[in-house]
Amino acid sequence: MAYQADLAKFEQAGWQVIGISTDNPARNKAFAEALGLRFPVLSDAHKTVTRAYGILIPVMGLARRRTFIIDQQGVIRQIHEGGDAADPSHALQTCSTSQR
Repeated sequence: MAYQADLAKFEQAGWQVIGISTDNPARNKAFAEALGLRFPVLSDAHKTVTRAYGILIPVMGLARRRTFIIDQQGVIRQIHEGGDAADPSHALQTCSTSQR
């Protein structure tokens, strides 16, 4: 996973990476262990978070892939979608400009 490879850059900048999935906690744990992830992958099995953020696909019960950059005050600074959501360079750029 690309975010795992760049995790140190986020940590050095004072940002935290958190994954959220609609899978149950056991499945998320197995996923994280299989990939050797060193950041938390939280479960939104009840779809509360994905619904609140408007990314739930109700018919499928899945969430669209999005990366939210949320500052320490809880303000969403930017949302990355599609291929940009999977590319940590976009998130790193947003984090570095948000610190200024």
